[in-house]
Amino acid sequence: MNRYIKIVQSLILFGAIALSSFGVAQNALILNGSVTVLNGGTAGTPVYLVVNEPDPSGIARLGGHISSENQHNYVKWVSGTNTGNYVFPFGVGGALIDYIPFTFNKTTVGSSNIDMSTWVTNQQNLPHAAATNVGAVTSMTGAADSILYAVDRFWDIQTSGPVSADLTFSYLGSENTTASPLDTVRAMHWNGTSWDAPVGLGDPGVVAGVGTAGPYLGQTTFSPWILSVVSPCPSAVISYSSNYCYDDTATYAITFSGDIGGVFSASPAGLAIDTLTGSVVPANSAPGTYTVSYTIDSTLICPVFIATTTITILPPTITNLSVSICQGDSALLGGAYQNSNGIYNDTLVGFNTCDSIVMTTLTIVIPVVNNVNVSICQGDSILLGGSYQNSAGVFNDTLVGPNTCDSIVITTLTVDPALSILAGITNPICYGDLIVLTATSSGNGTITWYSDSAGTTVIGTGSPFSPTVPVPGTYTYYVNEDGSCPTAMDSVVVIVGGVQAIINANPLSGPIPLSVFFGNGSTTGAGISYNWNFGDGNISTQFQPSNTFGAVGSYTTMLIVTDGICSDTAYVDIETYESSGIVIPNVFTPNGDGNNDFFFVQSVNLESLNCEIYNRWGQLMYNYDTIKGFWDGRTLSGSEVPDGTYFIIVKAVGIDGTEFFKKGTVSLIR
Repeated sequence: MNRYIKIVQSLILFGAIALSSFGVAQNALILNGSVTVLNGGTAGTPVYLVVNEPDPSGIARLGGHISSENQHNYVKWVSGTNTGNYVFPFGVGGALIDYIPFTFNKTTVGSSNIDMSTWVTNQQNLPHAAATNVGAVTSMTGAADSILYAVDRFWDIQTSGPVSADLTFSYLGSENTTASPLDTVRAMHWNGTSWDAPVGLGDPGVVAGVGTAGPYLGQTTFSPWILSVVSPCPSAVISYSSNYCYDDTATYAITFSGDIGGVFSASPAGLAIDTLTGSVVPANSAPGTYTVSYTIDSTLICPVFIATTTITILPPTITNLSVSICQGDSALLGGAYQNSNGIYNDTLVGFNTCDSIVMTTLTIVIPVVNNVNVSICQGDSILLGGSYQNSAGVFNDTLVGPNTCDSIVITTLTVDPALSILAGITNPICYGDLIVLTATSSGNGTITWYSDSAGTTVIGTGSPFSPTVPVPGTYTYYVNEDGSCPTAMDSVVVIVGGVQAIINANPLSGPIPLSVFFGNGSTTGAGISYNWNFGDGNISTQFQPSNTFGAVGSYTTMLIVTDGICSDTAYVDIETYESSGIVIPNVFTPNGDGNNDFFFVQSVNLESLNCEIYNRWGQLMYNYDTIKGFWDGRTLSGSEVPDGTYFIIVKAVGIDGTEFFKKGTVSLIR
C-alpha cells in the first residue's frame, strides 16, 4: 500500500539519515516506495522541502516520488559548489507509475541552491506561473497558441546564484494534448516579458506513459519553462529578372514561388507596383533602387512573414562632351545649329538600351599656333614645311581646311623603327579554364587582338590577354602591334576541349521507396566516363542508371563527366517522404479533465480531410473540413450531445495522391 506524507509547514529540514549500505550520502533524503505530497503553498508563504546535502546523491529514490503540483510547493536542494546530476524525483498524485523526474545537471562550481516545482495545467495552460506574470504560451514560430502547441505542464526552476546546467524534463503522455503530439518537442523559457525561442534539437512526443525532453545544454537562465511542438508557417521567395530603364512602358512580372495570400509593397515611395501581383511599370516610376516586400499577415499560430528583393529603375546616362568649332562655323546641338559658346543638351535613343543625355560644351575657337609631335616609321615620309620629310626635325605649316580652323602648326617629327610581333599559347585547354594569350614585340606600340584576319573586330589589347569562349571548339586569334609603324599580323590557334554534365532525373520527389531514373543529357563519345553518387551511399558508372531511395529525406545526386583531360559536374536534389495514412479513434471523454477531451482523426502526410459525425438516427451532429480539426462533443449549434455511440465518415487525400474513404464509430463517455 502507498504511504502519503503531507507537508504543510513553510520550511521542512531533513537531518542526517544515514543509509550507507545503499551507497548514498549521509545526509540524504530516502524515498522508500512512498509518495511525498507537498501542498498548501501560496505566493506569500511557499512550502519548501529542504535537502541540506550538496551531493547529487542527497536524494536517494528506492521507490515512490514527490508530488508538488503547485508553483509555490518547492523542493529546495542546497547544492553548494558541487557539480553533477541533481535528480528531482517528481511524480503525479499517488500513482507510483506516474514518475516524472527532472534532472538539473549542474556543470559549474558556483555555490547555489536549486528550488524546483512542477504542476499540471489545463489545455489553455492555466494556472499560469502567476508569480512571474507569465503570458500566453507561444509556439515555436512566436504566435500565441497554448492550446495547440504547448504540453499541459509548467516547470518552475529557481537558483540562488549564477550557475550553468543541462536540463532534462519528463511529462505524462496524457498531458501532451497538442495538435501534433507525436511531433518534435522542444523547451521554451519565459524571460520575464516574453517567451524565448525554443532550444535544443527536440525529442519525439508521446501520448502514453512518460515522455522525456532534453538534455538542453548550457542553460543559465531559469524560471519558468514549458514544452512545445513545432508549428508550420507560410513562406515565399520573390525576385525580378533584371533592372529596367526609366522610360520603359512595358509591364514586368515578378518571379514568385511560395504561399499565396500576401500583398506587395515597395520602399521608398516612387515605384509603380501592383500590390496584388508585384508587377511593375518602369515608365510610371521614379529612377532609383527600391526594396520590394511580399507580406503575409499573421495568424493565431504564425507571425507576419515578409520576403524581400530589390529592383533598380535606371536613370538616363548623362555624358559630358566638349566640342570646338572655328569662329564663323556652327554645330547641330540641342536640336538647332549653334555658333555661340554654351552648354547644349541632346537626348539619344538606342536599341535595347536606356536613353542617354549628352551635355555638350561648345567652344568657339579663334586661329591659334599649335605645337605637334609626329612620328613616322623608318623608310616613310610625310608632307611637312611644304615638302616630304623622312628625317627627324621641326617643320612649320599654315593649314587652312573646310572643317577646321586656320592655324600655324609647328611639327616636331620623330622617325620610329619598324615593328614586328609574334603570338603564342600552350594547348590543350579545357572549357572554363583561363586562356592566356601572349605576344612578343620588337617595338613599343599597343598590342591589339582581333577575331578576324582583316583586323576589323578588336577583342582586346595588351599581353598577356585572356579571351572568353562560349563553347568548346577551335578558335583562331589574330594580333598586331598597333603603333606608329605597321607590323605584320600574327595568329594563334586555340583548341578548347571539354565535356558537359546534364542530369534529367524522373521523378524528383515521391513516397518511399522511391525509384528514380537518371536520364543523361551529357556529352557522349569515345573515352568519356560517367560517375554517379546518389547521396544515399550508392554509386554507379552507368550512362543512365536508376536508384531506389528507401528512407525519408533529401538527397543530392552528383554526376561527374570526364574525358580524361576535362571534366564537368552536375547536381540534382531528390526528396522522399512517408506514405499518407489515417486512424479513427473509437472513444473520447469530453468531461473537461484535460485528458482525451477531444475527438480528432490521427493522420500522416495528408493534403485535405473532411470528417462528419452522425447520431444513431442519421442526424448530422458535427463536421469539420481541416486536417487538424476536432470535435468537442457538441452539436453544430453548441449543445452537448448525450453519451453514446456516434458514426464517423472520413474523406481525405494524402500528399502522395492516395484517397481515403473510411467509416467508423466512436463512443462518447463523460
